[in-house]
Amino acid sequence: MRCIPFIAPLAYLALCSCAGEKAAAPARAPVEQVVTHRVESGETWRSLAADFYGDGGRAEALARDNGMEARSEPAAGSAVRIPLSERDARGVKSRLVAARAYNAGLDLAAAGNYAEASQKFEEALKLDPSLRDASLNLAIAYEKLAFHDRAVSILRELVSVEPGSAVYRYALGASLFGAGDLGGAEKAFLEVLARAPKDSRAVFSLGVVLEKRGKPEEAKSRFREYLSIDPAGAWADEARSRLDALEGPGGGRH
Repeated sequence: MRCIPFIAPLAYLALCSCAGEKAAAPARAPVEQVVTHRVESGETWRSLAADFYGDGGRAEALARDNGMEARSEPAAGSAVRIPLSERDARGVKSRLVAARAYNAGLDLAAAGNYAEASQKFEEALKLDPSLRDASLNLAIAYEKLAFHDRAVSILRELVSVEPGSAVYRYALGASLFGAGDLGGAEKAFLEVLARAPKDSRAVFSLGVVLEKRGKPEEAKSRFREYLSIDPAGAWADEARSRLDALEGPGGGRH
């Protein structure tokens, strides 16, 4: 079973001093610093609040600080002001160090050095426990090292935090498969498909699980489904090969 690929490195937060009068908002720590951030494509008030404050729940307040409402997302390329208390600023610095450790882990993983990559992901999580990308990739590194139980434990926690994430559920299914828990893997892949019916990875992986569980007809149905969704996909040749093997001589090519 192939694991999902490692995700792209985090972009480092670029901070620059911005002139501005220090002010204290009600129920907030005094603002010690205001920085300007250039919005990148895909960033939202919630993601910015998570990056700078470690708390996406501060999105509405951040939007208000910029004279906007949270439902109106910042435009890519625009500049937004990020008020930071002394504690916020310390948190940003800590998350930057965590991001560097995380990115180093990605580089090591790309080179196939999963043992050292796992150490870097662990280091990142000590600095920033909220860095879920590091948790995900730590689980994948553990899976590559055949530490299946560790991987499953991390992924179950991620799924409990974000039950709607197909990415986390797929990774959990892959780790359960590696651990030999075919029933758990089947359940996880079905839960992915309940949320994302055209997820080709989950369809193919479910076919493999069903084949292993001695359910050839169901497995063939999933391999055909995979080929209908992604006929030139990364696993298309393997799907055809498995389908031909299940159908036996005279079954025809796919």
